[in-house]
Amino acid sequence: MFKSVFIKYFTVTAAVIFSAFVLLAATQTLFARRYWLRDKEVLLGDHAANIAGFVSDNAFELLPGEYVIPSTLTPTIKRLAESFDGNAIVTDTSFRVLLCSGGVPCAHIGEELPSTLHAALQSNSLFTVSRVGNFYDEAKYCSGATLYKDNTVIGYVLVTTSAAELLDYIVDNIQIFLISALAILIISFVVLYLMTYRFVRPLRQMATATRQFSQGDFSYRVKVHGKDEVAELASALNGMAVSLSSVEEMRRSFVGNVSHELRTPMTTISGFIDGILDGTIPPERQKEYLKIVSDETKRLSRLVRSMLDLSRIDSGQLKLTPASFDLTAVACNTLVLFEQRIEDKEIQIEGIDTCSPQYINADYDLMQQVVYNLVDNAVKFTEQGGRIRLLIFRKEDRTYCMIRNTGTGIPAAELPHIFDRFYKSDRSRGLDKSGTGLGLYIVKTLIDLHGGEITVSSRENEYCEFVFWLPDSQKND
Repeated sequence: MFKSVFIKYFTVTAAVIFSAFVLLAATQTLFARRYWLRDKEVLLGDHAANIAGFVSDNAFELLPGEYVIPSTLTPTIKRLAESFDGNAIVTDTSFRVLLCSGGVPCAHIGEELPSTLHAALQSNSLFTVSRVGNFYDEAKYCSGATLYKDNTVIGYVLVTTSAAELLDYIVDNIQIFLISALAILIISFVVLYLMTYRFVRPLRQMATATRQFSQGDFSYRVKVHGKDEVAELASALNGMAVSLSSVEEMRRSFVGNVSHELRTPMTTISGFIDGILDGTIPPERQKEYLKIVSDETKRLSRLVRSMLDLSRIDSGQLKLTPASFDLTAVACNTLVLFEQRIEDKEIQIEGIDTCSPQYINADYDLMQQVVYNLVDNAVKFTEQGGRIRLLIFRKEDRTYCMIRNTGTGIPAAELPHIFDRFYKSDRSRGLDKSGTGLGLYIVKTLIDLHGGEITVSSRENEYCEFVFWLPDSQKND
């Protein structure tokens, strides 16, 4: 039924406002009726008391204990009744009508009031709606008073007025209320419409943005107004678009890099194998080309391994298996793996011979990969005849590892991005033909998993230094 948030919000709020006005109208009508009846009760009671006082003053004693109410009082009673637009009836103690404001002669003279009114008249507590038997053709508000002469009850006074006035009074009140309520409702609905539209508009923009994002267009931005929750949501959505755009750009770059990295060695392998098989490459040179094929195969293996590591990290399948081991021994063993490359480039290794054993509580395989990637990076970018300095030490309940190499270094503008996924600096693209831009990202992720931190500092054409630390083993237990 309701197909949009705008219609839902506007309809529900409008219904609540309308219901509130209906309830207010009912409450006002109820209180107006009570006020009207209370006012009529007091007013008729006062008129009944005034007429009773007048009649009592003009009554006279005919015989001892017997009092007479003269009929000559009728014109005055009629005038008093007309003053409140009603009627007045004077009865004797037997409730038979003696005087009536209806005129002379009056058809009510001599008739007895209904027995339902007797007790209330005697107790001076009469206020009711009645037709007084068959005295009147319509319902009347009735009130009364007792006539006293020399402390003797000589009769009763009954005053009446039309009960139809209450309906007129209530109708007038409702008309005034409806006119005021209609004006307020129109203003309220206009303001509600504008506020609802303003509230829903950014939601519609966000829906449009998500549709654009689902189609791969991350350039759309939601306009942010104010500082409320909707504005925060819009800002978060815009931030997500920036992140998605960055990830998409890195993904495309990664796909391009991986495609290139895969195509180059596969083309080389295919070409050399075909050359060997068809005899293009002479037998005496086959060993040389098979060595190249072996290197390219290892290069493919490294690429696949990096992608598998990345997949495990992203899927959350990488679980730590902590154990206590010597980080210095891990570093020494790793350097042995690079012995041939170090000798070929005549690189001088410093610091490792002065490092004492430093035991940490971490995942052995993952930390070996961290050290391997950092050493591989250092060897790769150290110039011919350069130096690599490696230090491992404990400080303030932390175990630090520093790997510093001389060489071209990293430009300052590229340092903030060096740990980004798929990132390869422009300078390293010329020096590193086998990298995929994943090594340092994996290193930082593994260090973060262990609760540690890694930083990088560099000076162009001088050095590059990576330092990471891990929490003390007792804190990891």
